[in-house]
Amino acid sequence: MARLIPVRDPTEASLEQCNEALSVWGFDPAEEESVSHAANWLARLGNNRSFLGDRLIDLLAGRNNSGNGTLAVDVRNLHRVVLAPPGRGHFTITAHLWPSQQEAMLRASGSAAFGYGVAHDHNHDFLTLGYFGPGCSVDDYEYDYETVVGWRGEPVQLRALGRSTHEQGRLVHYRASRDIHCQHPPQSLSVSLTLAHSHPVQGWLDHYVFDTEAGTIARVLERGPSEAFLRIAVALGSEEAKELAARFGRHHPSDRMRIAAWRALASTAGDAEARDSVWREAEVSGGPLVATAARLRREMALRNPRV
Repeated sequence: MARLIPVRDPTEASLEQCNEALSVWGFDPAEEESVSHAANWLARLGNNRSFLGDRLIDLLAGRNNSGNGTLAVDVRNLHRVVLAPPGRGHFTITAHLWPSQQEAMLRASGSAAFGYGVAHDHNHDFLTLGYFGPGCSVDDYEYDYETVVGWRGEPVQLRALGRSTHEQGRLVHYRASRDIHCQHPPQSLSVSLTLAHSHPVQGWLDHYVFDTEAGTIARVLERGPSEAFLRIAVALGSEEAKELAARFGRHHPSDRMRIAAWRALASTAGDAEARDSVWREAEVSGGPLVATAARLRREMALRNPRV
């Protein structure tokens, strides 16, 4: 289960000190010493009660390049402020703003914009520290990633671990592709600091939203841009692109890319029979996820020939 890490060191650290220490040592979640070192520095940063306010003032005043370090709002998640982007050490540091139900930003954007009520895992390890406010309430679950194929609607054995509150000073280690959490709005505006493991390979690793009542995968999260690039290239009609898609469909190490390749080829097939031929080939090309996706596509096409 997600691990609660005791915080005992009252020492404060600046964002620059934290960033430098982690850049030198790195953050490797597979090594307990590295996790302990990273947790210690995140806790020290959390002990600094003024740094984040100063950074947010810099952002509001347009001084995010004033020599105080990198600061930016993640355009995909407007409540996520990037304090230290990926670089040396394979980590990022971010601040997450969690509005209560009384906040105008939540009423205007809706709960989905902040991920409230959505049970999900991550394809990377991360440490999260309650920094300000009462904190979100969190429902925790656990599952065995190795037993999951990864198709939408697939049954998953979820183990409910209870609800807690991510209050100020609470430091938790969430493990990649094992721990699931579902966050709910805090009683008042809150902030957490997150130190996440960052590595290029994560773009090829699946992570999911779960339907905890049904015990199934509800959807797959964040497919990479390479899949979209391939579909566009094939749609534009290049024979080279089609040959590349066929090769990817048979041999690419990522099942998601293989499915994207077959989908791209099926989308350019001339009629229902040609599309069915593409998905038949995909179904026997190897791998349970690709085979399942192809079978479901063929079954869907029988119900709706335009698919």
